[in-house]
Amino acid sequence: MSKRGEVEDRDLRDRLRGLRVDPPDGDFQASLRRRLLAAGPPLVPTPWQRLGPRLERPRRVVWPVAGIAAGVLAFFALARLHAQRVLPDGQPPGYVTLLPATKVAVVHLNLSASVAVESAHILVTLPPELAFWVNGQELPQRAFEWTQPLTLGDNEIPIAVRGQRPGRYRIAVSARIGDERVVDEVFLEVVGG
Repeated sequence: MSKRGEVEDRDLRDRLRGLRVDPPDGDFQASLRRRLLAAGPPLVPTPWQRLGPRLERPRRVVWPVAGIAAGVLAFFALARLHAQRVLPDGQPPGYVTLLPATKVAVVHLNLSASVAVESAHILVTLPPELAFWVNGQELPQRAFEWTQPLTLGDNEIPIAVRGQRPGRYRIAVSARIGDERVVDEVFLEVVGG
């Protein structure tokens, strides 16, 4: 070891000796004991407090995950309630168009075809409370059927109807293309006025 190193070691030892702390008064231990007895035993931690340090890190993840799970659960619960809803006269839910009893409604049927069709047989049937309306007059027929080609994509067919009395009614629509038959329904609610 060099002389310089020895001198530094001695200086360090001298400085450390100078840091000596005087011991507490003779009565320190008795006073500490009195204070500890006065404070009583420590509180017993709850199970959550005992698990707290272990759960601290996962807790940062648990709350966001719980929030997302609650949102997903609420979405599915509302979707299920919506699917179970039934109209007052037992009809399943669907798109309901409101129509005043004194007005004529033009219902736009949309037949969507994935390929062009040369000939589609289409049938539209009305309940007795609705009537087809053409050139300002009510027609006595309850059903219309015809054959027409369908283009690729959407094919819109307008049908004018008028309600005779308030209520919810179902317009039945079917299309037959060769051996394949497609059936759908349109709901119309006639309101007073």
